[in-house]
Amino acid sequence: MKRLLLVPFIVWHLQAQDYKGLLQEALQSSPYLKANALEIKRADERASLIQRYKNPTLSLETSKFNPDIGKSEAGYRAALSQPIRLWGVSSDRENLAAATREEAKGLVILKRAEFVKVFSLLYNNYTTQTALLHLAEEEFTISKNIANISKERYEAGTVAQVKYLRSKVDLASSKNLLNEKKVMQISSYYKLLAFAGLKNERDLNDNYVFKLSNRAVNEAEKNSAELYYLQTQQNFSSAKAKLNANKIEWMNLYAEYEAEPDQSIARVGIKIPLAVFNTKTEEKRIADLQEKQSGLLLQNQRITLSNNLARLKKELLILQSVVSSTQKLYNSQKELLKMYEDGYKIANINLIELQNIKNQMIQTKEKEITLQNKINKNIVIYNYEVGEYND
Repeated sequence: MKRLLLVPFIVWHLQAQDYKGLLQEALQSSPYLKANALEIKRADERASLIQRYKNPTLSLETSKFNPDIGKSEAGYRAALSQPIRLWGVSSDRENLAAATREEAKGLVILKRAEFVKVFSLLYNNYTTQTALLHLAEEEFTISKNIANISKERYEAGTVAQVKYLRSKVDLASSKNLLNEKKVMQISSYYKLLAFAGLKNERDLNDNYVFKLSNRAVNEAEKNSAELYYLQTQQNFSSAKAKLNANKIEWMNLYAEYEAEPDQSIARVGIKIPLAVFNTKTEEKRIADLQEKQSGLLLQNQRITLSNNLARLKKELLILQSVVSSTQKLYNSQKELLKMYEDGYKIANINLIELQNIKNQMIQTKEKEITLQNKINKNIVIYNYEVGEYND
């Protein structure tokens, strides 16, 4: 019978989707990421718009000449004008177009990295809620066993009715807690699927172990998605400021031909705007302020990144030590609980003592699960900061 029960468990375990498989599926099918990817195409269009030339203008006129003596005759005029961009301005617009594309690329990389980070945190929350559910199931099993022993002893007349009722109350409380944990686990499961953009339900493996990235800390500034995006913003502001420094961007080249009854006239010329009233001073100041603001934000993010990485590593060392000691404490309490259960069967142990040991053991295990959740969170955030989720 035991062999027959083992087979479906193995099949379920093999079919369960792990973290990496679910993440890969989410990265390929997420509507959110697909929407973000369109930012590259939008940037290409904006870049083309920045470099686009203005349309030429064609003017056509007809005239009627009425001399004092003689008959009337007709004349006409045709003029074509084309705005011409100054050579230096063309170079500045090309730089701004390139900066626009680079900023969009930085944004897409940042959004992808943030997606993986949030996905990982949600997956960690799901595994935590699943572990707490298993713990609630274990507590319910222990409470049920104690209640059964109390019932047998009550029926045998070796314990008072109040102790039997106390064990029944503890069992009911454990059952309520179990149902609460089921709800929380279901909630975390569907939140994960919703964020991943996946519709079909599937079994998930809850035994994934998050590992700390081996990327060098001193390369974090180069790999950080946030720093890269801020750098592209600064480059965009710098290119925009350089373009706005040009007081004159366009001049008009024109050609005209005019035919009159007694003569024809051809003209070619250039119209150059004079930067007298509109010198683009305000635009240049605004762009300079934006560039300065981007630079300060980039500097602040570098400081934040350095402090975060140092903090996360130190916290991880302490947390891992605490988890190890908590696991040892839990194993000792579990062994002690078994001894108390055996003693309670033969009336050597007080019920309240037994329940206290059970509660202490459950609290210790819950603390261990919570600490492991914190460790996983720190690992996810650390990996995000060093650029592990960019690709």
